[in-house]
Amino acid sequence: MTAIPAVETVLSLVLQAHGATCGCEGACGKDHSGDRCGKANQLGKPKLTAAPYPPRSTDAENIAAPLEQLRPWCGPCWRKATERVQQDAAEARRQELEAAQLDLFDLPGGAAA
Repeated sequence: MTAIPAVETVLSLVLQAHGATCGCEGACGKDHSGDRCGKANQLGKPKLTAAPYPPRSTDAENIAAPLEQLRPWCGPCWRKATERVQQDAAEARRQELEAAQLDLFDLPGGAAA
């Protein structure tokens, strides 16, 4: 009888490569003193997930990240980090749209007529 090979999950591969603590390093906006967050997986109670570092601005980009870019994240750090990235992307898009609208009215330097 042949042995069934052990199935490795993406999370287990990430934890093997990067350790079993949150790899945030401050992307959430919290000062982790230049180190990692420190939240860890406990046997039978996984607190971490595998997600890209740095986070992307859309779920589709986060889902499509290759294994090599994944790090372990705790839930609170991941939520805060993605919120920050999404807010930055929304602000950049707002500024881009605002600048594009200036051309609609041919106002030099954006001055009102």
